[in-house]
Amino acid sequence: MLIPYNAPVQSKRFNNTAAFRALNRIVLGVCIFLGLAASVGTSASSFATDGKQGGKQDGEMDIAPISVVSIPAARQADRVAVITIKGAIDAVTAMSVKRRIEAAEKAGMEALVIEINSPGGELGAVLEISNMLKTSSIDNTVAWIHPSAYSGGAIIALACNEIVTSSPASMGDAFVITVGAGQIRSLSPDERTKFLPPLMAEVTDSARRSGYDEYMVQAIVADGIELWFVEEIETGNRLAINEEEYRLIFEGDVVRGKPMLAEIAGGVRTGVTPTVGKPNEKIAEKPDAPPPGSADTPAVEPINAPAQSEPDPNAYRPASPTLRDIEEVFIDPEQGVGLESPSTRKVFSAGDRGKYRLIGYITDGSAAIVMRDDQMRYFGFSTEIIQNDDELKAFFGAEQLVRVHMSWSEKMVRFLVNPIVRGFIIVVLLLALFVEMVMAGTGIAGAIALGALVLLLGPPAMIGLSGWWELIAIVAGVICLAIEAFVVPGFGFFGVVGLIALFGGLIGSFVSTGGAMSNPDMQRDLTTGAVTVLLAFITAGIGWWLLVKNAQSLPLFDKFLLSGASGVGGMPQKTMLHAIVPDEGIVRIGSEGVTTTPLYPVGQADIEGEIVDVYSAFGFLESGVRVRVISATKMRIDVEAIEKEKIDQEDSPAEGSA
Repeated sequence: MLIPYNAPVQSKRFNNTAAFRALNRIVLGVCIFLGLAASVGTSASSFATDGKQGGKQDGEMDIAPISVVSIPAARQADRVAVITIKGAIDAVTAMSVKRRIEAAEKAGMEALVIEINSPGGELGAVLEISNMLKTSSIDNTVAWIHPSAYSGGAIIALACNEIVTSSPASMGDAFVITVGAGQIRSLSPDERTKFLPPLMAEVTDSARRSGYDEYMVQAIVADGIELWFVEEIETGNRLAINEEEYRLIFEGDVVRGKPMLAEIAGGVRTGVTPTVGKPNEKIAEKPDAPPPGSADTPAVEPINAPAQSEPDPNAYRPASPTLRDIEEVFIDPEQGVGLESPSTRKVFSAGDRGKYRLIGYITDGSAAIVMRDDQMRYFGFSTEIIQNDDELKAFFGAEQLVRVHMSWSEKMVRFLVNPIVRGFIIVVLLLALFVEMVMAGTGIAGAIALGALVLLLGPPAMIGLSGWWELIAIVAGVICLAIEAFVVPGFGFFGVVGLIALFGGLIGSFVSTGGAMSNPDMQRDLTTGAVTVLLAFITAGIGWWLLVKNAQSLPLFDKFLLSGASGVGGMPQKTMLHAIVPDEGIVRIGSEGVTTTPLYPVGQADIEGEIVDVYSAFGFLESGVRVRVISATKMRIDVEAIEKEKIDQEDSPAEGSA
């Protein structure tokens, strides 16, 4: 490219034209010499490089040198494992993450990436996963929000040492709620003081470990926290402050306006990244905000007033007066809730007035905050935008990146613990038990019932949803019902106890072991279990009735169930379980007959010329035994054996007769 050259105006000092031209030639010669020297040096360097590579071949393109990106020593890792958390977080997720973390540790991985795309989930599972990450032998942990981490997903992301995001991405809104009977509600005051402190301790500890703003992480898990963003003029350090701190470091009325975080309820979407304001720049008041100092303005209790003694660095520091109840739980040693990581957050005093400038109004406290990917970087929560595995690998300077997936068995466990699937398994269990009791002990239905029981209790036991007592209760219930059916006919003590034990054991298999009844997760599981088991019993009852009415016409049942008059020719056949639904007017109490099949305890007997299904009231009876009807209802017919001595007495002639 040619560049126009403008000759300088001739100076008086160089009025001699010849001298000026000579000097000009000398300068030009020096420039040409320096240019040739640089060219020779570059050629020599290129040669040396070509010599190492065997020389550049014809047709090859010049390749620009790759820029070297400096990677912090604490982050750099040659071998990286990626563990994905997708969808709702539950006990199965916690079990799977634990296995995968242990596998990464055994494989010698140097860094863990938790790729998160989750709407949240169960509080217990979330806290368990967070604790796994903080106690893992792999201390280089990075959360990759790809693309969303809400509620429990945000808590897990904060537990990592560092956060990166895709674009777009979002994180936040970890407000604790309960779900039961198809309804969502917030915590009651008692539930709040019981379950919010452990969560608040978790996020505060994460903030102190990783350098996140303590007040902003509290605003992620609770509402009612109003915050402003300020910058220290001398150092440039930025942090969120509450109203009490605002009044300490700024003069005049507290100013509010359009929140910097637009996703919160009551906020106004700005569509742009928050900008830095001028020192003490007043933000436009919200139209509906009460004027400062008016009667409608809520009184604010001081929470960071200057103390006479040095404050405990490990103490919990609430971001708002609305968290007073949570602070009391931390103060009470009997509650067992505390923080081990010390706080480095500044304690403000009136002496800090004039040292800070206002940047903006973060949140009005109307809801738990949510941040987009650009806002996460702005407020210091994320460090990089990562779109794919190649960029993630470069982020660590890694040589190997391995994804550790959820196993097929874990996916199967998740499928089997689904309430709908479990309800279906319970129906199969109840139907199989019923059929086994009326099939004269063939064992086929019993095997199906046993398999259903394994599928019902096995997977939940793997994730802590059931223990030994549920199995004992279910088996005891089945035994009591068998005693009621085989040994003590009717519906009495054993029948009631059996149903209660069976029902309670099945519900218990939905509830985590060792939990408290006041736990929202426990209450939700209990409600889900009760509704599922009740619907399963109703469905199984309908199935029992259909089997009774149509069993003999079913392809499989007619080969195993008792039907017809075995050994009695010419007798009419009756449908299966005629004892349960007998014809009116045929069988009466006191009627006698002969068993035509063994009673184990269900079988058939010839009662006054009719072949009917009967129950043996006391023990098992062989075929050909004389029996008497002792109970006949629309539900079933019970018979007992007629004693042989009594039969002999009735058949022998009376003493003294002709």
